[in-house]
Amino acid sequence: MKKIIIIGAGGNSKVIIDIILSRIELGEKIQIMGILDDDENKKSLTDYPVLGPVSRISTFRENKEIYFVNGVGDNHTRKRIYETYSIEQYYTAVHPSAIIGSRVTIEQGCVIMAGVIINAGCSIGKQALINTGAIIEHDNRIGAFAHVASGAVTAGNVTVGECSMLGTGTKVIQGISIGSCVMIGAGAVVIGDIRDNATAVGVPVRIIK
Repeated sequence: MKKIIIIGAGGNSKVIIDIILSRIELGEKIQIMGILDDDENKKSLTDYPVLGPVSRISTFRENKEIYFVNGVGDNHTRKRIYETYSIEQYYTAVHPSAIIGSRVTIEQGCVIMAGVIINAGCSIGKQALINTGAIIEHDNRIGAFAHVASGAVTAGNVTVGECSMLGTGTKVIQGISIGSCVMIGAGAVVIGDIRDNATAVGVPVRIIK
């Protein structure tokens, strides 16, 4: 049986707990062992104990029954944790209500929340977070450590770079390339390519940084 430790005791981790419990109800042989968080004032999360700071990863990593899920919302922090501890055993948390099309590749450690649709031919990079109700149309490439927020929609053949964030309700038309470390504001409509490290908002989107 896989024993799951969730990194981060915030809101995303609450949702991850629900995903795991839903998968247990379907008969998957997994259990939640606890949470790791650097805030010493946090003792539990929805009845699951905080086992200590994130650095305790090192004490658990040799146990081959233990798998980790990174519930930290900030993309760059997720990447830093991944690179710092070089964990090999990440659990990919996919809510049972998510619809995953054919020829879709989801790399290790992703979180796919309730109501997500990922259509045919997509690839989702490691540690990416696809939030509630997002729609990823055919042949998208979503980079590692990216976050597609709740209700965001990307049309066909869209590329989203590593560590980029599509805010809640973002719409991206077909064929667009969004660079790495980009922040797209909530409700934006993206109709042109976005360079690396940009911040963009509005309808249609405009780059403000």
